[in-house]
Amino acid sequence: MTTISHIKPFLQNKKLNKIEQNKAIKDGLKVGSELETFAQIGWEQVDKTDLELRLKWYGMFWRPKTPGKFMLRLRVPNGILSSHQMRVVASIVGRYGEDGSCDITTRQNLQLRGVLLSDLPEILRRLEEAGLNTIQSGFDNPRNVTGNPLAGIDPLEIVDTRPYTTELQDFLTNNGEGNHEFSNLPRKWNTAVAGARDNFLLHNDIIFHPVKRDGVMGFGVWLGGILSSQMNDYALPLNAWVKPNEICRLTGTIVTLWQDNGERNNRPKGRFRMYLDSVGLKAFRTMVEENFGPLTPDPGSVFDDKPRSHYGINPQKQEGLYYAGLHIPVGRLTAEDLQDLASASLHYGNGEIRLTEDQNVILVGLASDNLNSFQADPLLQRFSLEPGSFAAGTVSCTGNTYCSFALTNTKDQAIKMARELDEELELPEELKVHWTGCPNSCGQAYMGAIGLTGTKARAPEGGKGMVEAYDLSLGGNQGPNARVGELHRKGIPNSELKSVLRELLIERFGAQPRSQPKQNSDPFSNFMNWFSNLGENSSPSP
Repeated sequence: MTTISHIKPFLQNKKLNKIEQNKAIKDGLKVGSELETFAQIGWEQVDKTDLELRLKWYGMFWRPKTPGKFMLRLRVPNGILSSHQMRVVASIVGRYGEDGSCDITTRQNLQLRGVLLSDLPEILRRLEEAGLNTIQSGFDNPRNVTGNPLAGIDPLEIVDTRPYTTELQDFLTNNGEGNHEFSNLPRKWNTAVAGARDNFLLHNDIIFHPVKRDGVMGFGVWLGGILSSQMNDYALPLNAWVKPNEICRLTGTIVTLWQDNGERNNRPKGRFRMYLDSVGLKAFRTMVEENFGPLTPDPGSVFDDKPRSHYGINPQKQEGLYYAGLHIPVGRLTAEDLQDLASASLHYGNGEIRLTEDQNVILVGLASDNLNSFQADPLLQRFSLEPGSFAAGTVSCTGNTYCSFALTNTKDQAIKMARELDEELELPEELKVHWTGCPNSCGQAYMGAIGLTGTKARAPEGGKGMVEAYDLSLGGNQGPNARVGELHRKGIPNSELKSVLRELLIERFGAQPRSQPKQNSDPFSNFMNWFSNLGENSSPSP
């Protein structure tokens, strides 16, 4: 094992894998003072561990499939952006031409593609001026804090999540400066705050759900949601209720217990849920009390409403105002798309854009006298208010266009499959279909009514070698009787996937064949043309 001086107390006498050794030798946040130097000398001259590991503490991800062209992940607490912030992001994406694009993630934030290391210091300055940052947005850090995408405008909200997601974000990242207290976790940490009963967030490590106790509003606490190559399960109730001013202190207590005691050698076992299960929920609650103080029992926080669709034009809680939910196919946006969304948000609404965990966009503050002109805007030819039922619930990870872990080209395949199946079949309602390129499950496959996890399989009869394929899971439910999906079939070659899905949709989900193929006015056709061209100009690749 590498000799490590000045090792942090919680790492002493622990067996550390290679990644943990590198984290112990030099905290990822320490590369912040070196970013200007990195930009000047070029990525080829940067220390390999700094390049491939520690830059992630500043949201910059080395991509082996596109050497020299990085992915940059932003923090966007609660998924809320101003039109100005969106335009800043658009100008950064536009800088990289054919190699630039932007993805909405399943954590309500944005990932930029094609970024050059030489531009990173200037990009970070521009983001900071716009009130955005990338700090600790990747790897073994507290990730973007998520909340109700309709916070503050939701007719059904219990609490406005915006103050709490911002407070937690500031706490975990030291107000965007980088928090050394939480910069060496065993694995990633996901935090979420629910604002309404249908905000399904049980896949996070900690979730605060609003509920009153003796007439006082506070939060029930749930722990240990996990979607990974080792385990897929939803969070468990801690049977604890905290006042709003206690959420940061409780989060810090729980994260510190895991940081100090979690697995540091067997990396797949490093997730918080693995530690929680090894200790036991009851014993862990006792440990929390020993450090936090007595915990008040949860009076009954629940996640029992079916998640609402945000598509279409819907009334806000503010009289005379509306929000518009737009379908962004697989969450991918160009610089032009970002600029046009920013312009639409100003022209028709209040200049605010919301990102959702299913990779879509909500424009807010639309006045009633703007609705007709908004619905006639050419933007809606790209991003529909009423997508097809299969497309509407489709979520996808990055796939192997950029990610070296992914075994399949999820985004291209997902969008093509959704377009074709919506043309051929009529589904009674939106269906959650989650695509992920590898077992790490960034696309949250086991949350979907249908989940597709990328793998490799032998070519069908007559073919040679191994081909892209998918393991198929069924039964994921994000509403009442919440449960993760179960593996249904393994190794379906991509060439056979459509027929398998078509049969499933008819037999299990009430789909009916259309008497004639739908004449698709949905944005998919235009989007597919753009997407295909992007793929031709790009290098092939949670």
